[in-house]
Amino acid sequence: MIWLVRVVRVLGVALGGVVTVVGVMSLVGIFTENIWVRLGVALVLSIALPALAADFFLKRIGKGGSLGVVADTFAIVLLGIAIAFVAGEGITKGPITREGDRYARTGSRAMARVTYFIAGVTPAFPEHGASGAPPAAPSAQPGTK
Repeated sequence: MIWLVRVVRVLGVALGGVVTVVGVMSLVGIFTENIWVRLGVALVLSIALPALAADFFLKRIGKGGSLGVVADTFAIVLLGIAIAFVAGEGITKGPITREGDRYARTGSRAMARVTYFIAGVTPAFPEHGASGAPPAAPSAQPGTK
């Protein structure tokens, strides 16, 4: 049973963390296009908020607190924030979709697909260039040796 608790903790932190980071990045993206600013703010908030909550609970518990309390607090807070982003679709859908557009423009299709999934939209990625033919390999282009 202990392994199941640990697996659920890890899944909660991982899934909640990804959705929270993407959601916060999309909100910061309203103000700036800089990936490092968006990522930095998102990571700081995604770590600081659960850490503050864990600190609060550890102070209330006293000396009986453990790493399990911290892990549970991180999982619950990150999943709570993630649920808020997904449940607030009317407000968050636009910014999260634009975040997916940023990823798609930079060529990160996997991250764009994850972000579009969080936003609840279905992307249509063109499989080939505008001409409809697949792009030629660099070595197959005329004039190269």
